[in-house]
Amino acid sequence: MRLSSSIFCKGKSRNFWSSTIILAKASESPYTNIILLPKTKFPLRAKAAKREHLFRDRCTKDLYPWQLKNNPKGLFILHDGPPYANGNVHSGHAMNKILKDIVNRYKMLQGHKVFYRPGWDCHGLPIELKALEQIRINIRKIAREKDISEVDKQRHSVMGDWANPYLTLSNDYEIRQLRVLTDMIKNGHIYRQLKPVYWSTSSKSALAESELEYKEDHVSKSIHV
Repeated sequence: MRLSSSIFCKGKSRNFWSSTIILAKASESPYTNIILLPKTKFPLRAKAAKREHLFRDRCTKDLYPWQLKNNPKGLFILHDGPPYANGNVHSGHAMNKILKDIVNRYKMLQGHKVFYRPGWDCHGLPIELKALEQIRINIRKIAREKDISEVDKQRHSVMGDWANPYLTLSNDYEIRQLRVLTDMIKNGHIYRQLKPVYWSTSSKSALAESELEYKEDHVSKSIHV
């Protein structure tokens, strides 16, 4: 209003400026004093991009240490059968983590202290094949770097100790695995014997028995003696 007055009313007195401003303010909202609007501290805009993490952290990151400290019942431990660190998050990861999160939150609401330490499987052919797509040399070094990179990509926003996951490539984990292996050998659980080893001609690697698929209508003409 002041700007328009300076354009069209040059030379006017200082009193004109004041009266113009007062009239402008009065004419902007004539219903201000007769409309009773609720008074609230909620902001006019949601600003979800900036504020969503506050609600998400309260239900995930902040909730995990709180329930461990404050819940009255005994400890409930859910072991995280670890996914491979060899690719971006997909629907399988979602189903895995959401189902575990449902169990954890159910036990937490019952009053248990829930211990859930997420993990990643950092060894194996799938990881090596993924690393080989990028480079063909220094496979162990590249596979390790690939593991760490994929772990950062796969961190999920479900309740758990995500700041302190276990990694099967860490020295501490490998040492504890060797100690368990030593105990199994001493107790006679591991022994040497002959057995067939299934082989993948495409991957040039041994196959687990669960990875085999058979043609159901095939009739074998071979004889094993």
